[in-house]
Amino acid sequence: MKAQQLDAAQMRVMLSLARELFQADEVSSSLRLVGRTVVDLVRSDSALLLLRAERLEIAAFDARGALQAASTEHPLYEAGIALMSDVAVPTAGNTRADGQCEDVGLRTLTLAVPAHAAVAALAVGWDHDLTQAELGRCRRTLSMILELAAAALGKIESRSSLERLVSDQSAQIATTTMTHAAELAQRDEVTSEMRMLSLTDVLTGLYNRRGFFLQAERLFKVARRKRAKGAVIFADVDGLKRVNDDLGHDAGDALIRDAGMVFRQSFRQADVVARLGGDEFVAYTLDDEQPAMILERIRARVHAFNLQAQRPYVLSMSAGLVQCDPCGSQSLSEYVLLADEQMYVQKRCRP
Repeated sequence: MKAQQLDAAQMRVMLSLARELFQADEVSSSLRLVGRTVVDLVRSDSALLLLRAERLEIAAFDARGALQAASTEHPLYEAGIALMSDVAVPTAGNTRADGQCEDVGLRTLTLAVPAHAAVAALAVGWDHDLTQAELGRCRRTLSMILELAAAALGKIESRSSLERLVSDQSAQIATTTMTHAAELAQRDEVTSEMRMLSLTDVLTGLYNRRGFFLQAERLFKVARRKRAKGAVIFADVDGLKRVNDDLGHDAGDALIRDAGMVFRQSFRQADVVARLGGDEFVAYTLDDEQPAMILERIRARVHAFNLQAQRPYVLSMSAGLVQCDPCGSQSLSEYVLLADEQMYVQKRCRP
């Protein structure tokens, strides 16, 4: 569109429209600018703008250029959609080779851009007849307005589509990340549970043999480095076979659980306490107390249990203890065997 086809006043309005349209970032504000400019420059009584985006958008304007509710029932719809459809819609006017529709009578003009595969169309109507010269001037003005509107609204639609795409992808990534994190957390939890089961004695809840040596070896090495005192205590349950024979294996299992509870209570939380199997228990402690005090604590716990608990059996445990030489060369396994031997010495000495 050549600039000399517009007078100075119209050109100022058009330049203002172009500036404001390309600064606008909302469809509604852009449409209000278009409607106001159409009324200001061609004094129309109604107008309809069609825009092909993800779906067909329809915007209607009244005699003041204000936005109105629009639908396919609008009187100007057929005239406008004829320029955007692959199949022509019959109208009272003729379609020109450049894609713009001639005036329908002397009261309606329709235009579309671009000429082929139009993405936008503008239909404008008046309540009175215009002369051919007036229609020609209006067509030139409306063509420029439509080109500006299509470009600005297309920019907003492209940006909105990109933002929606980014938002959808971000949401999808966030969902995938959360799902993956939940799966990892669940897998870690299952792995942790499986690891604990592999280290735990099911009957007593204490460490099993594998758990004892895995945990106690760490403390044992720390004690060696720091030249700290430590001790291994080995114990077994007296009279388990007799309980199994007289009261049954359920009672025998209950006796083992009680023994494990009492044995655990005889040590600090930081000490490593385990059931090696059968009726045998072991503990490793970094304890500065005298060995006799540790054994006495076990005997006191056993005695207190028998006074308080009502069981069809009496709990009795034999225990042996060896102190670990922080400067020695013996392994933890060797100290466990020595403590086992001390336990049998105590058992044989008991009446």
